Amino acid sequence: MNGTEGRVVMMRARYGLFFCRLPLLAGVMAMLLLVGCARQAGSPESVAKLMNTVWRAVEVDGQRVEFLPGQKLDVSLVMHRTGAVRGATGCNNLSGSFSQKSDRLSFSSLTTTRMAGPKKLMVRERLFLQALRRTAGWSVSGRTLTLYDDMGSRVARFIAVGGR
Repeated sequence: MNGTEGRVVMMRARYGLFFCRLPLLAGVMAMLLLVGCARQAGSPESVAKLMNTVWRAVEVDGQRVEFLPGQKLDVSLVMHRTGAVRGATGCNNLSGSFSQKSDRLSFSSLTTTRMAGPKKLMVRERLFLQALRRTAGWSVSGRTLTLYDDMGSRVARFIAVGGR
């Protein structure tokens, strides 16, 4: 091995680890940049989007929310600055209160009207109410509201359909 080849081998040995990790480093930097640019739950912009917006449920406990036979109302929520929450379960009207501080969100005193509906609709209503009662956190990204339990697992997802 001559002197030039020896230097090339030494450079590969010295810098090879760095260049092997370069794609990983670039990926981590890109993720940090994206997270830094995302709207944080609790930021003034996110709270403004959260309040007085009609949020229609698209997913509850991992199950897609579809309009079912016998359903009269969208599964939805509206949170008012007064701390009141109104909405519908698909069969019944919903009311109660909520508390929001930074990225924390909880619902309490949830009540519904007492209309009966098809079994599938009533099962989904029960799941929806349970998801709201388990809610401990939230985030808004674009027109999507996501609710999380205290372990950080998604319990429901909504899209903005009106209000303000």
